[in-house]
Amino acid sequence: MKTLNLTATLMLLGTLTLGMAATVDEQIAAIEAAATPEERVTLVNEFKQTISALSAQERAEAITRLRANMNKDGEQLQTQTQTRERTRERSRINQMEQTQEMQRTQQMQQTQAGSQAMQQNKIGAGAGGQGQNRFMGNR
Repeated sequence: MKTLNLTATLMLLGTLTLGMAATVDEQIAAIEAAATPEERVTLVNEFKQTISALSAQERAEAITRLRANMNKDGEQLQTQTQTRERTRERSRINQMEQTQEMQRTQQMQQTQAGSQAMQQNKIGAGAGGQGQNRFMGNR
């Protein structure tokens, strides 16, 4: 009789443990899939109530599973953040390169305009003899 009671108790305990494991996994999946932060908080609070009924070892395993899943989400978020930062940095670099190119082009155009003006002054001075001083008359 004692053996039968002990066996029945162990079977019941095993069934409850397996049922809790499925519930814990389902709750972790629901926490991951939460659409809003408020829903996530509610689900985490329910998860806390569930694990409070577990043994110390089961509780530790459930928390470890939750942390592992949260780390996956954290790594994915970190990867997205790094990609976003790289994209912004590349955009800034491209913008700086475009600005430098525009400045070089502008400086080159100004140099060309100055050279053309100097050439025109030389041509004007050579054709008129005395250039700009001619209007004053010969002395």
